[in-house]
Amino acid sequence: MKKLLVLLVLLLTPAFAQSLQASVGGPFGLSAGVRLGLVPFLLDGRIYASGGPVGAGGALVLGGGADLLAKIPLTDLYAGAGVFYGNGNTLSALGSGNLGLRGVLGTWLNLGLPGIAFFVEAHPMVFFGNSTGFGISGSFGVNVGF
Repeated sequence: MKKLLVLLVLLLTPAFAQSLQASVGGPFGLSAGVRLGLVPFLLDGRIYASGGPVGAGGALVLGGGADLLAKIPLTDLYAGAGVFYGNGNTLSALGSGNLGLRGVLGTWLNLGLPGIAFFVEAHPMVFFGNSTGFGISGSFGVNVGF
């Protein structure tokens, strides 16, 4: 039953997606995911998968995570929090780890293109597991959709 539920969520999530996103930056290099409108004009969710040669000696690191993002009304700013996990260390300054929580502080870069938007984010991170600590990363990305 659990496998069926996971399969249904994986198959139906793109159908409810508000937009598709791709970004370069933390936590694991290149990321792709979907952004879901949870409460119109106030709250979004994001699920993403990441990967890139950010490990020791250029080893490929794969990971992913989920964020809950609150839009700040009448601005292009948003803030939120999320979790991430990967099979190797993150791409961050000050610390590293493969499991943790992250904050998200972001803004949209409005260029007037219909259906396409760019964003910049900063991610303060707290790592758990063998390498408990603090780190900071950021990302730049493109959003396709509404």
